Parts: sequence; C-alpha cells; structure tokens
Amino acid sequence: MTATAERQMELTLPMVPDIEIAAARAAGNLARELGMASESVDEMTHAMIEACINAREHSGSKDRRIYVRITGTSLAEGNSRIDIWITDHGQGFNVTEARSRRQNLGAVHKRGWGLQIIEAHMDEVGITTGAEGTTIHMVKYGKKS
Repeated sequence: MTATAERQMELTLPMVPDIEIAAARAAGNLARELGMASESVDEMTHAMIEACINAREHSGSKDRRIYVRITGTSLAEGNSRIDIWITDHGQGFNVTEARSRRQNLGAVHKRGWGLQIIEAHMDEVGITTGAEGTTIHMVKYGKKS
C-alpha cells in the first residue's frame, strides 16, 4: 500500500480525570476525516481511552503528563491507517506480569482489563516500558465507511 497523505498531531495532557476523552475525540476526528468507518473509530477510541487511563492510574509519573502522538495516513483504495503513541514518564511495568494477572480475572471484576481491551480493539500493539516510562504504540487500519 502506498501512503498518499499524512496528518499528524501531538498533545500533552495533564493527568486529570476524564482527560482521555479529549485525546480520544482528537483521534476520532482525524480518523473520520480520513474516512474510517464508525466501528473502527469506536474501537480505536476505546483502546486509546484505556491506554490513557492506564498511564494516569498506574504510571507513577512525576511530571503528571500524558504525551500523545497521532498520525493518520490515507492508503490506497480508500483505506487508512492511524498510529497512536501514548507515552508517560513513569516507572514502567512488567508487561508479562500484567498479562498474566488478567488470567485470574473473572466476570465479576470490573477493572483490570485495559491491556486486553487495547489488544482486542487495535490491529497492532507494541509496548516499550522501563524505568524512564512507557510508550504504547497502537495501529488501527480502516476502510472507508
């Protein structure tokens, strides 16, 4: 696939309740502008909300900021690609341990499903984490609605 157009935005968000809605709204608007179908937009924004909530609630970031970069690309045949990077400058986490914890979650647990939701809704997910912080890179491909 050949990229024909690219749009990019960067946001620095304070770690306050509901700020993830602003980030998701920005990404959703970009995806709709590129013609992505509503279902794909909804999945992408849900994953983005989960990633921002995880950063806010679990990172231990001293600067209390979430750094968001969103790139939207129009691809051949009316398809599109949205890349999203959610970064915090927190303490990092053990990805393997976080994934193993969800195996112990039952239907009665309302919390703890963030990574699973992100991975289920996005086409590609990569996590880089360590003592300097965490970046989750998510990719969503979409067809025209």
